[in-house]
Amino acid sequence: MIWLASFPRSGNTFFRNVLFEVYGIASSTFHRESNYPVEENYFTYPVVKTHLLPGQLQPDNSDIKKAYLVRDGRDALVSLAHHRKDIIEPGTDFRVNLLEAILSMEGSFFGGWSENVRQWLEIADVVIRFEDLIEDPIREVEKLRAIMDLPEPNPEKLPSFQKLKFGNPHYGSGRQFLDDQEQMQDLARKNFRRGKAGGWKEEMPLEYEAIFWELHGEMMEALGYERGPGVRPVVKPKKPYRILVEGSKVNDPAMDGVKRYNEELLFSLLAFQKKQPDKWRIDVLSNRDILSLPDFLEILLERRAQKQAAGPDGPADASGLMGYEQGLLAFKSAAKTVLPKPVYGLCSSVYRALPFRQALRWVRQRKHYNELRQHLSKVRNEYQLIHVPLPQNYYYVKQIDKPFVFTIHDLTHRLFPEFHTRDNTELAEKGMQFISQRKVQAIAVSQATKNDLLKEYPAIPEGRVHVIYEAANRDSFQAGAAPSSLEQIRSKYKLPDKPYLLCLSTLEPRKNLKNTIDAFLQLMQDPANREFQLVVCGRKGWKVGELLDEQHPFASNICFTGYVEEADLPVLYAHALAMCYVAHYEGFGLPPLEAMQCGTPVLYGDNSAMPEVVGEGGLPACSIDVGDITAKMEAILHDEALRRELSEKALNRARQFSWLKTGFETLQLYEKTILNEDSDPR
Repeated sequence: MIWLASFPRSGNTFFRNVLFEVYGIASSTFHRESNYPVEENYFTYPVVKTHLLPGQLQPDNSDIKKAYLVRDGRDALVSLAHHRKDIIEPGTDFRVNLLEAILSMEGSFFGGWSENVRQWLEIADVVIRFEDLIEDPIREVEKLRAIMDLPEPNPEKLPSFQKLKFGNPHYGSGRQFLDDQEQMQDLARKNFRRGKAGGWKEEMPLEYEAIFWELHGEMMEALGYERGPGVRPVVKPKKPYRILVEGSKVNDPAMDGVKRYNEELLFSLLAFQKKQPDKWRIDVLSNRDILSLPDFLEILLERRAQKQAAGPDGPADASGLMGYEQGLLAFKSAAKTVLPKPVYGLCSSVYRALPFRQALRWVRQRKHYNELRQHLSKVRNEYQLIHVPLPQNYYYVKQIDKPFVFTIHDLTHRLFPEFHTRDNTELAEKGMQFISQRKVQAIAVSQATKNDLLKEYPAIPEGRVHVIYEAANRDSFQAGAAPSSLEQIRSKYKLPDKPYLLCLSTLEPRKNLKNTIDAFLQLMQDPANREFQLVVCGRKGWKVGELLDEQHPFASNICFTGYVEEADLPVLYAHALAMCYVAHYEGFGLPPLEAMQCGTPVLYGDNSAMPEVVGEGGLPACSIDVGDITAKMEAILHDEALRRELSEKALNRARQFSWLKTGFETLQLYEKTILNEDSDPR
C-alpha cells in the first residue's frame, strides 16, 4: 500500500476517483472521525487516503511510500469552511468556519494547513499540486509510477469534475454508508463544490487573507504562491504591540452580561496571542494590579474551580470588593436578619435618599487611583493602547494620555434612566462624556447600539464607532443536555417536574419581568395551560418591587430560583420549551443567544437589538402589551411543529456569532488605532 495524503479539500477525493475509473485501482481511507467507520481491512488496499499527520498513522511504518497532494491554502480553507457549513455542521457560518480553520487552535484542523504541509513535504516521495491535477489529471496520476505499479490508463473513462459533482461517483457520494440515492447525489454535489484554482479570490475577505498570510505565508511563499493584490507584505512589529485591558469587572462576584463579555473577550485574545506571540502582548489591569493575560486568566480559572468546589452554600466570592465594602455587605446582611422588616425598610429608604453611595463611590475611586499611581509610569511608557470594556470604569484610566478603545453595551442610562439608580446613571454618563471628549475608538456590541450612540452623542464621529458582536460560548452552551442532569438541577433549585418556560436576567425593571409574569398568569386562566411552569432565574437587582403576589391562585406555577450557578445554565436552557426575554431594551442580549446555542427558541421583545440578534430563532412580542406576550407564549407552548422549526433556526442563528471572531475584530481595531489608521480624521 501507499499513503495518499493531503490537507482536507485539496483534491484527494477527485484523485481517488481518477485512480478508480481510469486505472481500476480501488482505495480506502484511514481517519479518526466518529461519523463513519474505518474499513477493517483498509491496509490491504493499494492506496489509502488520509488527512492525518504522519505521526498519527497506523501502521506506523516509515517504509510505506507516500504521495502528498498540496493546494493553495486559501482555496483549501475556503472549501473546508463550506464543507463544514454544508456537511459537517449544517447551518454554521462560513466566515466563522474560515477563521477557525485559518487559526487551527490547539492543533485542530489536522495540525493547521501549513503544519500539515510542512510535515508531509519532509517525507513525501511524490508531491502533486492540485492546480496541476485539475489541468491534466492523468499526467499527475502517472507520477505514482515512481512508487507503485500502475496499469495502463484508459483515458476514455476520465471523469470530469462536473460529472462527479452531478453523477454518482465511487468516492465522495457516501455510497459506503448511505443507502438513499438522492442523499448520495446531494452529498456528491456538496463534496465536489467547484474544483477550480483561485476561487478564494471571490470569497476570502481581505482581512482574513491578511491573517492567513501572517500565519501561513512562509509556507505559501516556499510553494510559490503569491499574496492577493490587496494584502500588504507581512511586517512584524519590532516589539509586540502592548495592550492594557481594564478588567476589574471580571472580579465581580456575580455573573452578568458585561462580565461575560469581559471574560470571553480575554480568552479569545489569549488564543490569538498564543498564535502571534511576536505581535501581541496583552496585560490586564485588575483593580490594583497589572497582570499578564495568561496569569490573569489562570487566576480566574482557579477561582472558578474553588467556587464550584465550594458549591452553592459556600462563601460568596468577594475578590472584587475592597475590605470596607466587604464589611458593609456583612453589616447589611446582619441588619436585615436582626431588624424587623418595617424598620429595615425604613433604614434602607434613608440610606438610598442620602448621598452615602456617592460618598462610597468617591472613596472607591480615590482608593483605586491611589493604588494605580504606582503603575502610572509603566502604563504611560509601556502600553500603546488601553481598552476599557465598560464606560463606568473610565475613572481607572482617566489620568492617562493614551489611545483608548471603549466598549459600549447599551445606552439605557440615557434612554431609560427610570430603570437605573441615580448613582449608576451619573457614573455611566460621566463615562460617556469622557468618550465624547477624548479621541476614543468605540466598540458597539450591535448595530442598534451604534445607532443609539450616534443619536445620543452626535459629537462622536461615526467613523470611530465599530460594531463588533458578542457571542455564545459553543463549548459551554450546547443542545442535548442529559435528562439526568436536569433531574439534579430540579432537585438543586426545587423545581417541579413539569415542562417550563425560562426567564434569566438580573431582576430589574428593564428586563420587564412584571409583564412577563402577568402574561403567564393570564395564560393560566385556561386550565389546558396549567401543566406548564415559569422558571425565573437571576439575582435581585434594583427597583424591582413585588413581581408576584404569593396569594395569587397560580403563584405555585412560577418558581424563582435566585442566582443560578454557571455550570447549571446550559441544562436549564436546553430543556426549556422556550426562553422568555421580553425586555424593554437590550444593547445585545446574551442570554437569548446562549439559549439559542442550546437549541431553545426565544420569545423576545420586539425592540432595540433583540430582532438583530435573535433573527428567525424565536417569536417577537411587544414588551408593553401583556396580551401579545400571552398570545406568543401560547403559540410556542402548544405548536410542537413551530417549536421544532424555531429551535432549528435558533441554533443556526446562534452559529453566526463567535467569540473568536469577536477577538479577531477587536485586535484589528487595536492595530488600526495603534497605527493611527482612523477612518475619521477628526
